[in-house]
Amino acid sequence: MSTFILKYYSAIIIVIVFAHCVKPYNPPALQAKNNYLVVDGFINAGANQITTIILSRTRSISDSTAETDPELGASIQIVADDGSTYPLIETGNGNYQSAALNLNTSKTYQLKITTANGKNYISDLAACTNTPQIDSLTWQQPGDVHIYLYTHDPANSTHYYKWDYTETWEYKSPLQGYYVVKGDHIFVADTTDQIDSCWQSDLSSDILTGSSVALSDDVINHAKIATVPQNDEKIFVRYSILVRQRGISADAYKYWGIIQKNSQDRGGLFDVQPGQLVGNVHCESDPTEPVIGFINASSETEKRMFIEHKDLTNWNIGSDTCDQKTIPQDPNDFSHYYYTDPDYTAFFFSGPDIVIAQKICLDCTTHGGTNQRPSFWR
Repeated sequence: MSTFILKYYSAIIIVIVFAHCVKPYNPPALQAKNNYLVVDGFINAGANQITTIILSRTRSISDSTAETDPELGASIQIVADDGSTYPLIETGNGNYQSAALNLNTSKTYQLKITTANGKNYISDLAACTNTPQIDSLTWQQPGDVHIYLYTHDPANSTHYYKWDYTETWEYKSPLQGYYVVKGDHIFVADTTDQIDSCWQSDLSSDILTGSSVALSDDVINHAKIATVPQNDEKIFVRYSILVRQRGISADAYKYWGIIQKNSQDRGGLFDVQPGQLVGNVHCESDPTEPVIGFINASSETEKRMFIEHKDLTNWNIGSDTCDQKTIPQDPNDFSHYYYTDPDYTAFFFSGPDIVIAQKICLDCTTHGGTNQRPSFWR
């Protein structure tokens, strides 16, 4: 028997023996119930800008629901180093917003939070960062569409950046109709109630950061911001992306890097493990209580870009199979709609009859979008 074969069978025997000795281990940390406060947002130090903070609670790993657990009924205020305070108002679902503020960027700021159960939380004082403008957004299509950002700071003082974005896309219903049904009557559609064209938006979920600290100049070139997979419906007609940029501190950059490692990388057991997550928000009522969050103070800049379907290569629009039916119509009252199945709606008139089709093929709002054209849609 060769040495290789001998080693192979020896390894199998060892695995079998140890398999019978292994007992399941459930770490106490994974079993423990936790309900820690999560503070998400930043103090917007731009001119006439609104600060939005989102409060929520962590869930146990064993929790079966993926829904967020918003923190309701809290009191939040921005506090400057000179004692000036600026309250945030609860707007629902754990969101809190300030009025439009003009914060003095020469001062430092922190958040003070009192939750509904009476606990007090505070963030470290943060100096304001003046964020440079985004120079440009570009895109390339080797198959998927990749979107890139370019920026620089002439003052050579930002060095650490964080980005997020909102995507908006126009899409059409598979069948183009001219009528809408309201109640039990048929009307000719106009610009306010048309259901041919819709727009849908989505917020970024990935953590996007960048640094120029290793360069002689404060320049970010060709930073990948987003990817739209080939043939995705987001660019069946027209697509827009609004990218927001803000400068962050070195500590904030480190914090978000750990969050990114924890949430976006899927390594093995023996891969390099991310370090302990340490934010800058603390519980005054109980200093030992963990709090998730890092509050930064900065201005924010943004830039929008559009991509047209006609400018893409091999971007196929899928075909839809849409069931249609012809039903009789009252010759004395063509405006009345008699069909009671809510999955169908009026398509077009054909002599004394009316052709109806599946609503999902005629009404674009059934796919989650709105039929109201956004104000920025040029």
